[in-house]
Amino acid sequence: MNDPAVVDDYAIPQTAVLEPEAGTPLAGPTQRKTVTKVRGRRGPEFYKPFHYILLAYLFFYCSRIPEMVPALHAGIALQPLLLVGMIMTKSTKMVFQSQIGRAMCWFTGWIAVCVPFAVWRGGAFDQFTLALQALALLFFMAAFIRTMEDVYRTILTVALAMAAVGVLSLAIGGGREGSTRLGLGSGNDTLSDANFLALFLIVGLPLIIFSATRKRGLMKILLILSLGPVLAGAAKTGSRSGLLALAAGLVFFLIFASMKARIGFIAGGAIFIVCAAVLLPQDIAQRFTTYFAASSGATEEAAQSAATRKLLLTKSIDLTLRNPILGVGPGMFMEGEAREAAKEGHRGIWHYTHNSYTELSSECGIIGLGLYAFALWRSYRGLTWIRRRYPIPTVRRAALYVQMTVLMSAIGAFFLSIAYGGIVYAIIGLCMAFQMAASRELKEMQAPAAEPVAA
Repeated sequence: MNDPAVVDDYAIPQTAVLEPEAGTPLAGPTQRKTVTKVRGRRGPEFYKPFHYILLAYLFFYCSRIPEMVPALHAGIALQPLLLVGMIMTKSTKMVFQSQIGRAMCWFTGWIAVCVPFAVWRGGAFDQFTLALQALALLFFMAAFIRTMEDVYRTILTVALAMAAVGVLSLAIGGGREGSTRLGLGSGNDTLSDANFLALFLIVGLPLIIFSATRKRGLMKILLILSLGPVLAGAAKTGSRSGLLALAAGLVFFLIFASMKARIGFIAGGAIFIVCAAVLLPQDIAQRFTTYFAASSGATEEAAQSAATRKLLLTKSIDLTLRNPILGVGPGMFMEGEAREAAKEGHRGIWHYTHNSYTELSSECGIIGLGLYAFALWRSYRGLTWIRRRYPIPTVRRAALYVQMTVLMSAIGAFFLSIAYGGIVYAIIGLCMAFQMAASRELKEMQAPAAEPVAA
C-alpha cells in the first residue's frame, strides 16, 4: 500500500503549509501569476463544454430519472457526445493515471474473464455490458473533471440529484407492491426498492451540506431546504441498512469535523430524531429495532427480511468457497445457488445476495472482490492526507464530506447488491477525480516562478 502522503499516483509534498480557515491565502500575488501562466501553457480549455455535458449526464445517472421516464433517453443522447469529447481532447487515457481508475479497469476486465465460465453465459454477458457502461462513467469523470472548481461543481450536481430524489420520493412516491415502505417509481425501477432509495438519499446528505456551505443566496436556501425531504424520505423507507450507514457517517464526522460543525450536527440530529419518533408510522419505526434477530418485537415482514438476509449471506459465502477463483459468473448468484440447491434436492431461494462484497466473491471470485475493495479503499484512503494537510481550507472541508460519503457507501454496499454500477461508481469516480485535481492544483501552487522573457 502506498504511503498515506500519496494521493493516488500523485505525490503531495509533506512540506505543504496549511492555510487557516480565515487567514492569508497561501499563494501571494507572484504565486498566483505563476499559476495562471502554468495553466495558460495548456492551451485553450476545450474540455469545458464536455465538462458541463458530463454534469448533465451525471445528474441523470445519479437521480435515475430516465428509469421513470424512458422516453428521455439521456444516456443514449449524452454518452456519444462524451465519447467524442474524450477523443477531441485526447483524454481517453487519463483514467489510467489513477490507481483507482486502473483498479476499476482491471475489475471490469476480470468480469469479462469470468463470463465464459458462468453458469449462464448469456445472463453473465448482459451483466458485463452493464459494468462496462458504468466504467465509461469513470473514463468521463477522469477526462472532464480537472480542477477543484470542476470537483465542486460535480459535488453540487450529485447533491442536486439526491435532492431531486428526495423531493420526488415524497411528491410522487412509489415502492414495491404490497409494501408500506417509501420507494420511488415502480416495477424494476432501481429506487422503487426502499433500501436502494435510502442509500441514495443518505450518501447525498454530506454533499448537499458541503455545497450549501459554499453557496450563497437562492441556491444556498434551496440546498438547506432540500435536507428536509431527503431526511424525511430516508426515514420513511424504514431501511435499517440506511440507518447504519448514516450512523457510521455521523460518527466519522463527529471525530474529524470542527467543534462548530459538530455542535450543528448534534443539534440537527436531535431535532431529526424527535421528529422521526413522533411522525413515523409505527410499522416503519418498528423496523429500526430488528436486524438479524427475529424476536425483537418488530413486524413479521421485518423479521422475515432479517432471516432471509442472514440465509443469503451464508449461501453466498458457501458459493464463494466452492468457486473461489472465477465464481459462478457475474450476476449469476441466483442461478448458481438454485443449481446447488437442486443438487441437494430442494428449491433455491432466488434472491440477490443483498451484499455487494459476497455478491462479487461468489460471482467473480476472490480476485474480483479484491479489485473492487481496493478501488473503494483507495477512494477513501486517498482523501485522508487531503483532509488533514491540504493547504486550502475549502479543499480540506470537501475531502471530509466526500470521505464521509465513501464510508457510508461502503457500509451500504454490505446490505445491497450494487457492485456492478450505480451510485457507488459515481462516488468512486468523484474520489478519483478529486484526488487527481487536488494534486494538480498543489503542484501548480508550488511551481517555481516563470523566468522573465527578454525584450
